[in-house]
Amino acid sequence: MFITKLISAFFNSLNGLKLTWAMEMAFRIEVFVCLLILPFLYWVEGTRINKMLVIFSLLLVLIVELINTAIEKANDALKKTNDPLIKFSKDAASASVFLSACFVGLCLLNLLFN
Repeated sequence: MFITKLISAFFNSLNGLKLTWAMEMAFRIEVFVCLLILPFLYWVEGTRINKMLVIFSLLLVLIVELINTAIEKANDALKKTNDPLIKFSKDAASASVFLSACFVGLCLLNLLFN
């Protein structure tokens, strides 16, 4: 029973990644940027911890983008008309993606200048 639920949850997660990849250009761009930054970590000098911080911050951007997409899709399903609360919800979720991207920049600066 537990294993069946675990396997089902795993495939639901993969499906979420697949659907987000297919439907969200922002997610594809963020994955592409992450893939461009990762080889850079191999060549640049820095501590293992600083490099791991960059990797974690990149994963954070992808995680927050997935949550942002979920919030946007749920809001779209809830109401199609312009609603100030839904706009606020979407804008706040978008701001979280922006802040996580800023965190990547700070982590990269820390790696380069530390």
